[in-house]
Amino acid sequence: MRKFVDPRRLRQTSPLVVLAFTVALMQPWGLAFGNSKKEAPPKEAPKEEKKSPRLLLNGSPVYGFAPMEIQLVATLTGIDPLDPNYCHAAVTWVRVDPGSSPEKETRLTEAPRCLHDENELHVSTTFSKNFEILYPGSYLYRISVTGKDGREIRSNYLTVRVLRVP
Repeated sequence: MRKFVDPRRLRQTSPLVVLAFTVALMQPWGLAFGNSKKEAPPKEAPKEEKKSPRLLLNGSPVYGFAPMEIQLVATLTGIDPLDPNYCHAAVTWVRVDPGSSPEKETRLTEAPRCLHDENELHVSTTFSKNFEILYPGSYLYRISVTGKDGREIRSNYLTVRVLRVP
């Protein structure tokens, strides 16, 4: 036969006793004071990873009426500012005209040479170029930077929309 607790007696019970009883019931399920299982040892601090180089392209304005001049600015991150591989790296600006596929792109390459001593490295991390767009349509722009070892870093595609004046 089951015994039921008289509700009148519960009102007389101290709140601390009720709290202790609740915690005791929660312990087997790991609900109070953390998990009742043995905790795993703390993880070692992650080793400093070398960030891969990234090239982010932005433009201003990216929407307007023809004729329109746009300024493109690309920022290179994740490389050592004293890396001789990227000292005066080759820069290629890519434009895909409306209705064309990326395979039919226009490329403009600037490949400066290092004419200074080896101890006077200069790694550019910002690249800028202005373009004039004469005809309406959606244009895609991209930039790539190529190091002396031939490794190419490509930016995102940037869409520029040029409207016709009504």
